[in-house]
Amino acid sequence: MQLCAQSDTLVQLPTVEVSTTSLRNEQPGSFSETWSSASLLKQNGSSLAEFLQNESGIYLKSYGGGSLATTAIRGASASQTAVIWNGFQIQSPMLGLLDWSLIPTHFADAVSLQHGGNSSVWGSGAVGGTVFLENRPDFNTKSQFHLSTGIGSFGWQNGQITAKFASSKLASSTSIFYQKSDNDFRYQPVTGSPTKKQTNASQRQTGFMQALYWRPNAKHLLTWQTWVQKAYRAIPPTTTQTSSEANQQDDIIRTALHWKFAGRKSLLQARTAIFREEIRYRDPVAGLDAPSHFWTSISEVDWQRQFNQKFTLQLTGNQTFTEGFTKFYTTSAKRQQTAAFASLRYADTFGSAQIDGRLEQVDCKMVPFTPSFSLERMLLPWLKVGAKLARNFRLPTLNDLYWQPGGNPDLLAEIGWSEELNLRFSHKQKALDIDFTTAIFNRNIKNWVLWHPKEGQAFWSASNLAEVWSRGIENRLHLSWNRGFLELKLDAGYDHIRSTNLRAIAIPKIEAGQQLIYVPENQGFAKVQAKLKGLGFGYRHQFIGSVLTELGSLPSFQVGSINLDFERPIQGLGTRFFFQIDNCWNANYRVIERRPMPGRSFEVGCSINFIKN
Repeated sequence: MQLCAQSDTLVQLPTVEVSTTSLRNEQPGSFSETWSSASLLKQNGSSLAEFLQNESGIYLKSYGGGSLATTAIRGASASQTAVIWNGFQIQSPMLGLLDWSLIPTHFADAVSLQHGGNSSVWGSGAVGGTVFLENRPDFNTKSQFHLSTGIGSFGWQNGQITAKFASSKLASSTSIFYQKSDNDFRYQPVTGSPTKKQTNASQRQTGFMQALYWRPNAKHLLTWQTWVQKAYRAIPPTTTQTSSEANQQDDIIRTALHWKFAGRKSLLQARTAIFREEIRYRDPVAGLDAPSHFWTSISEVDWQRQFNQKFTLQLTGNQTFTEGFTKFYTTSAKRQQTAAFASLRYADTFGSAQIDGRLEQVDCKMVPFTPSFSLERMLLPWLKVGAKLARNFRLPTLNDLYWQPGGNPDLLAEIGWSEELNLRFSHKQKALDIDFTTAIFNRNIKNWVLWHPKEGQAFWSASNLAEVWSRGIENRLHLSWNRGFLELKLDAGYDHIRSTNLRAIAIPKIEAGQQLIYVPENQGFAKVQAKLKGLGFGYRHQFIGSVLTELGSLPSFQVGSINLDFERPIQGLGTRFFFQIDNCWNANYRVIERRPMPGRSFEVGCSINFIKN
């Protein structure tokens, strides 16, 4: 919420309809990207993994076809990206990461990606980047209904429904979705060899989200949200296996309660959440049945006050408890975290500066103080500069600490400093709108946790073995030209990232200065869109440079996709028909070693949208 002021007197805050506070979600000086609900509703039932790969150009480590998908933002590990759902981190405390293929985009009203470290604000894991998923009430729309359905190659089916209703004091949002796929595409195990069909690769997901908002007056807002999801995924054989019967089932329940009070001079918030997630991995051939689950409770109180026209202070207290369960833990796997966060922002006509600090205690042990300083300034009407200095950390996961064999309860937190400098050029003249951002970053992390086989040991163990230096440059261009009847857009990006281990390691063999596995040095994308009287055409091209793997390296690859859509109101309903071709050049490539990716595929569908104000 933006606190308002005139001269030295604070005026009455507007009605509370914003789900987050500016000091935590909008740090000055950070390179960030944001997408509204209108963009999310046009994603044809895609997951967060597919959406961010298409829209932001980040590198996605995907096993393909709805299987596990993680990312490596700015050369960080998959567990060094924080995902925030309405103010709560939702990564697994056992694995330390989140499977982005299990996040349906239409479950959020807004999505934003903040590149770079943010541990001073959000704690453990916010090292490479932070993704925000927000649900927002709309008391101005009496009713809204959205239906989307589609079918495609390899047995792909998708359906989603969102219904929203509101009065002056009550608002409700209900979303459900269903998705399935056979994933029985054909692929070449080796270039030039006969093709074979992928087996044991089907997947299906169902999910439900309900949000209720009660606003008794302009000062109070009470929110209740529940997210329930189930997923079943068969795990296909690798290119070196003849068959597989393995599968995995995920069951997720997330529920949260949030209260806000907006006074004349301050904003007070209290929220609490309980999460429970279960993963059940089965492999009948190996005789393995490995269920595991965790539950997490989070409680937080947040106070924000604007003292005058330029200074705003925020204080936050957080209490988190989590416990994990699996037969591979031989002792109780619990974690108690208590954190205090403070932030002070100065803002004027030409920009803003912010100082953040975090103190955190984990199981009666203090994490080193985590500060950050960020600023942004308008140098010219068309040029803005931003800078940020931050300390970041990631706690070892419960598996790192307690898994047997191999867990190490003496592991230290990964910790280090990051620096960023970015320039944003923006220009708008009549029908033309240009926006270009370039960001240079540097990050050093010590005590990096690696699992490796120790000498004389038949199993892998966790150790604070590596020290990693990440640096690079990110570039994003957004260009649009709109003459009413015709709209043209160009989005493009290029990243050059070096993320290297500074220590030589014997087992596994890692040379000093060697690039981390599954971190491409070069990657880029370009997306062209044209819209004429409701008819839209788009083409997207992506380039991913070669990456190192545990077994050697994977070559670079390029993939393209084409989409056509047609929008037209029919009897008061907004209708949209879409047709999409993925991997339109039928490239034969790998993202993960020994895991084939589908060739050319097709999707077709439609959506209906109804809004009554």
